[in-house]
Amino acid sequence: MKIIAFSIFCMLTSVTACTQERKDNSPWIPSKPKATHAIPFLTGQNDFVYVDKTSLKPVTNQKFRSASVFTATGFAVVGNGKNEYAVIDGNGKTVLDFSTSEINLNVVNGLTFYKRDIEYEKKMPVWKWDWNIMGSGIKKEQTYHKIEIGILESKQVLLHEDIPYLEDNYYLDCIAVDESHLFWNGTLYEIKKNGLSKIENNIAELLENKRFLKSSNVNFSMYELGQKKAIHSGLKGTETLSLQFGRETILLKDINKERYEPEIPKLLLDSKTNDVYPFPQYEKVFPKEIIKATASQIDFIKKTSLVYSITNSPYFLLGVFNYDHDIWAYDWLYIDTKGNVTDSIDTYSFKVLDQVGNMVWPDRKMILPTQFIDKNWKFGKINSYQGMNDTYFIRIEDEKKLRTMGLWNSKTKIWEIKPEYHDISVLDAEKQMYALQKEEDGLYILYDQKNKKNIGSKGYRSINSDGLVTVQLNSRENIYYYIDIYSGKEYKEN
Repeated sequence: MKIIAFSIFCMLTSVTACTQERKDNSPWIPSKPKATHAIPFLTGQNDFVYVDKTSLKPVTNQKFRSASVFTATGFAVVGNGKNEYAVIDGNGKTVLDFSTSEINLNVVNGLTFYKRDIEYEKKMPVWKWDWNIMGSGIKKEQTYHKIEIGILESKQVLLHEDIPYLEDNYYLDCIAVDESHLFWNGTLYEIKKNGLSKIENNIAELLENKRFLKSSNVNFSMYELGQKKAIHSGLKGTETLSLQFGRETILLKDINKERYEPEIPKLLLDSKTNDVYPFPQYEKVFPKEIIKATASQIDFIKKTSLVYSITNSPYFLLGVFNYDHDIWAYDWLYIDTKGNVTDSIDTYSFKVLDQVGNMVWPDRKMILPTQFIDKNWKFGKINSYQGMNDTYFIRIEDEKKLRTMGLWNSKTKIWEIKPEYHDISVLDAEKQMYALQKEEDGLYILYDQKNKKNIGSKGYRSINSDGLVTVQLNSRENIYYYIDIYSGKEYKEN
């Protein structure tokens, strides 16, 4: 388990999957999709048909019990009345046949990855039976997942496995390294003819600038895409840093100590040079000597328990946990590669997140200075997501114990959305579209932050970024259909 995470990349399972190559080497090219302007439309019979977004005229004559929006590559997941799911293209042609397996899609570098997943009870051999000594019987079955992951365009199957429900899982979190390379499931692939060809296995972590870490027992090596010789080899994890300040040697212990041993240590030591490369990108060497620092800064450094590299800068982040705060917080100093210590640095596009995605650095005082807050406010979690740039969700509790959240712009020092809402969710960060919930258990409304206006007057129980909304008909029944999150237009029969 990782306590703090910076990387723009999602963590992937380290189990390497076997790839099943297609017998036919020619690429499969789907018919030209009509999906670009098609949207699922809810009929009066509670079925979905695909219609043109503008004219609302059907693009196929098919009806489905459930339907998703089309991917940019022209595929959608549909369901029938038997709780079976399939994938169709923009012409309505079935690409993956109906089955009881749930289906998820993800598009990366123009390829459409699919995952089929079904849960079932598997009969176990007698030595794996669960014998209940309290007399409630013998459990002879165990819950398993049957998982298949592949590429729709080439029909290449990347993985097909049966695994115990609680032991492992596989995800569709492929990462584009560049236009012709992908990283998934601990493996680096090259894209060839709408399929993938393995070029590197057993990758422990993908880094920026086309670099990656490979592990062998307790050792790590760093490579760059296209280079067979390691940039660094024989790297080992450490929790100790040694710094020389004049004649004094400062030994820092238990740096980046975590409750559980991480998959990749936060500090990697080159045993040949004694150079230490800190997380998250391991791209530069931590200084061995302090050149410039005040007495108070040296006292601070001696208590340091957190050290990270601030990417795309010459600085490292030094953190000391502040036990005087009412909430979980650190105090900070910075040191550059030459050994100069400073109390503050310029703004960099760099954020420290804890294991559940809450903001640790920059902290609340950097984001929302004290002069802009009410003296009775207490602060909760701070969040920021990709595309939000200088804006942050900040949670506040006032003197009446009322908890709300707002959207704060740290650059302009204004509330883009005042802290008057129980919940705010991101629908489109780039176009600044949000869903606002005024009160707990209340309805969500569409809000266009860029133009500072509500979209329509209707509220929904939930609003997804793809436009899928939930409307409660009565205490027991909900209906689901799609809307245009930018205009509020509803795609359903009146």
